Amino acid sequence: MVRRKRGPSLAVVLLVAALVTGCTTGDGDAPFTAAAAETASTRPPSTTTTTAPPTTTTTVALPPPAPIAWAPCGGGFQCATTDVPVDYENPGGATLSISLIKRPASEPGERIGTLIMNPGGPGASGVNRVRRGFSISDEVAARFDIVGFDPRGVGQSTPVSCGAAVDAFRSTDLGPDDEQESTALELAARAVAEECTATEGERLAHLGTVEVVRDLEVIRRNLGEPQISFVGLSYGTLIGLLWADAFPTSVRAMVLDGVSDPAAVSSAMASTQVVALEDAFAEVDAACAADPACPFSAQGRRLLDAYDELAAQVEQGAGAGSGVGPTQLAYAAFSATYGTDRWAPLWHAVDKGLAGDLSDVARLSAWFTGLVDYVPFALVNCLDAPHPLGFEAWQENARAAAERSPRFGAVAANELLPCAFWPSTTRTVAPVDAPGAPPILVVGSTGDVATPYAQAEQVAADLESGVLLTVDMAGHVAIGDSDCAEAAITRYLVDLAPPPPGTRCAADG
Repeated sequence: MVRRKRGPSLAVVLLVAALVTGCTTGDGDAPFTAAAAETASTRPPSTTTTTAPPTTTTTVALPPPAPIAWAPCGGGFQCATTDVPVDYENPGGATLSISLIKRPASEPGERIGTLIMNPGGPGASGVNRVRRGFSISDEVAARFDIVGFDPRGVGQSTPVSCGAAVDAFRSTDLGPDDEQESTALELAARAVAEECTATEGERLAHLGTVEVVRDLEVIRRNLGEPQISFVGLSYGTLIGLLWADAFPTSVRAMVLDGVSDPAAVSSAMASTQVVALEDAFAEVDAACAADPACPFSAQGRRLLDAYDELAAQVEQGAGAGSGVGPTQLAYAAFSATYGTDRWAPLWHAVDKGLAGDLSDVARLSAWFTGLVDYVPFALVNCLDAPHPLGFEAWQENARAAAERSPRFGAVAANELLPCAFWPSTTRTVAPVDAPGAPPILVVGSTGDVATPYAQAEQVAADLESGVLLTVDMAGHVAIGDSDCAEAAITRYLVDLAPPPPGTRCAADG
């Protein structure tokens, strides 16, 4: 079988950023930017929030079902839109348009039903992911209509119209060393927040996962199916967990791959995540030292030392002409945590940078920032986790992160600094047990930096009907990288037969 190159879900690196930053009191996601979820053992016994957030429940009134009108949109796909309320507390008020795409089952006579997938982010387009060819197996494609949707504010789903100030924010030094840099950072973050407050108005506070979960249930009702199957990757697992908790009887089957613990959002967890980021970078360094193709191996140097040398030069302005500052160099390093195929590009980018050519660093940074749209990603994380309000309160977290990870901690923490000036959380941070839901398959990779394996263990234990599938591999999600895992997932989705307790799979060679 030819392996598919998996596109990373940004809940990975950035989700970390989101949650780390968002927790002085208690993600994906998971606050930070490179390792999104925390180990369950560091969950806070209680969480203090800046508001009293509502829970994800079925107490809100959903609009009457409105059948979805599908139309061909090229390549054998069908597309449609469906309307949802901006505010479910006011279901008869303003609405948003949710964009949908469907790849019909290839064997209509053997069709089981609809499988909705979410690729993560937050901010990733489910429409684009399905159109690009999301697949688990030929059998799943034959038996299910595969449906993707753009969550509210993302892609074609009444997208947010702000974001002009983001590039300037990300061009500042997210790890400020003096008062001047701190002032510039605060002003740039405020500009992002104020622009979105001005353009989005009332709906700014209604773009979190709580609302997306209700949208998913509206989609299910509008499809006219009493139950649907769901596959969530990375941040998409949070959508699935909260949906199963709120609407358990709507779930036929659910697969959660690269699991984000709904209760993992404490400052302690943030610390764990930045340490995980440093550990991941050390792994890239060790691989360089052992590989003759790495330029630093041939020079008898370590990547860590070379990176620190380049960071010092960039801090002094060496990259000004190429648009590379301290933040862009850190982003380039973050890009290497998305898979072993991204290690060598970083090695060579650092080597070229020391020779005065930072073009490859700029390209790696651009790749990282292009994973998802920043504004919907940031807004969801801001609304999904408790976070400090105001610049100084946020910097307490950034300084703590920098103590744990001198190279990357402050950048990771400040990645979501605009949260400090946006509405507070709309989600209750708590474990999910989803009483009454059918067996839910939780897939955890032992070498996952973005959402550590311990989160999958904890989520499976929390669920009333959780089943853990362990995949012994590096990387974030197993779909696309493990034939064994895909076979187990296929049997579960088709036959509703989860793998036996204790099942383990390996990555493909």
